[in-house]
Amino acid sequence: MRNFAGGFIGIIVGSFSLVILAGILPSQPSYPDPFNAIWFLLAGSWVFQSTLQELVNMTLAGPLLLSWLIIGIVIAPFSRKGWNLLRSTLWVAVFLTIFALIFQVLENPSFWDVNLNPTRNYDLIFQFATSIVVSLFALPSAIPITITIERARQTGEQPIPEKIETICECGAIFKSNPIICSECGRILRMLEN
Repeated sequence: MRNFAGGFIGIIVGSFSLVILAGILPSQPSYPDPFNAIWFLLAGSWVFQSTLQELVNMTLAGPLLLSWLIIGIVIAPFSRKGWNLLRSTLWVAVFLTIFALIFQVLENPSFWDVNLNPTRNYDLIFQFATSIVVSLFALPSAIPITITIERARQTGEQPIPEKIETICECGAIFKSNPIICSECGRILRMLEN
């Protein structure tokens, strides 16, 4: 659930930052009423889909890379080091594809009509595959942050003892941490509530 939330918040913040950095304006005419409020999310996701082409053309390379850096910074606190971080990145890809698809359907409603667009299913597979590939651009900024957070968590934990041994005043030795001595009945430690 944490990765889901990280992916969702990451794509919202990333799309907003891309729209601001790239100077993307809302499409005219505007979207229907429920989608008009999230136009930046839809337009940003559509531009994120073209990350690979834009890096080659160098037209939006700076804003795109900076926005992917921001997404990585946003998803890092929601993830743990390792494969868990990749799971958050894949959630970013899922949301990226969903919002880019909504954008495409709003811009071109005939996309869903198989008679007008016979390659629709291949286009959908290509969009999901592209989203997975481009979402990996968030990893370079997220990996160092997750490592730093993980190290900070580990320094706060108590070290694991080398051996667990309790010795009662009567001389009984236990290889555990009992509450009461089984030999003399003395209380060795108080219950923790």
